[in-house]
This record gives sequence, structure tokens and C-alpha cells, in this order.
Amino acid sequence: MDAFFITDGRSRRRSESQRRGSHRHSCPECGKTYATSSNLSRHKQTHRSLDSKMAKKCPTCGKVYVSMPAMAMHLLTHDLKHKCQVCGKAFSRPWLLQGHMRSHTGEKPFGCAHCGKAFADRSNLRAHMQTHSAFKHFKCKRCSKTFALKSYLNKHYESACFKGSEHSCAIGN
Repeated sequence: MDAFFITDGRSRRRSESQRRGSHRHSCPECGKTYATSSNLSRHKQTHRSLDSKMAKKCPTCGKVYVSMPAMAMHLLTHDLKHKCQVCGKAFSRPWLLQGHMRSHTGEKPFGCAHCGKAFADRSNLRAHMQTHSAFKHFKCKRCSKTFALKSYLNKHYESACFKGSEHSCAIGN
């Protein structure tokens, strides 16, 4: 039987092997699996030590990076050409400024096809879509409520279960 997948409309149909979670490229250090060897190579950089020969230091601020893609993204933070005319905050890319402008306008162009909730950022919509998933692997130790994302469980802990009174989290929700 096929599992139920919620998407944001941009995902392509997954092959049978992807739906079953089988990937050909596995990390020997941590066991994470990847669909392509290039994705595995990129991941393997995260296991490097900050004092390894492969680590690179930012020439501007001295921060050290073991991942070259992370270093490349960091270098952009020193060249902030795109400035918000409302609050003065600066960004390295025009699309980052465009997304930031929504914090001033209140625009939320990314809507959930399932419940209609709207978001200013596509990544927030993607995270929200997981709430509609049948797979909720993160369980509250105190009330047993389950969540699709670990960040939602952490938010639950901060706002309900472990804050305030002993009975601030309703049992069984």
C-alpha cells in the first residue's frame, strides 16, 4: 500500500525505491543515506574537524568552515548590497530582501492546499505541511501528544507542557 505524502506542489512524484526510503549512497560515519553520490560527498564534509587541512578560514572575519558550500554562503554575508528601504536591514541576495519585505507588508503568498493557512515563506509552508502528515514521530514525554516535526515538539514544550503549572498541558491532545 502506498504511503500518504503531502507536498507543497513543487515536489516530483517519488519513485517506488524513494517511497520505501532506499538510497544507494550511505555515509560510513553516521549511516545517513543519500540518493546521489554528490549529495553524500557534500554531507561527508560535515564530519570534518575544524582543525583539519580541509577546513577553510574566512579571510574577512576568521570563522572556520569544514563545508565549502557553507563557506561560500558565509562569504556572501560580507557583501550586503540589497538594503531594505523601510528598516535599513541589508541582504546578500535580492530574493532575501524580497522575502524580508513581507515582514513589513504582511503579505503571505504561500497557502496550504489542505487547510488554507498562509505563510510569507515557502519553507514555512513546507514545514507546516508536515502537520497534515500521518507520520508524527515526535512524542511529548509528559502528555503523549505527537508532532510531525521536532521543532513543533520543542515549541510545545516551551509554550505548554513544561512551562507554568503542572496541568498546563491537556492530557491526550
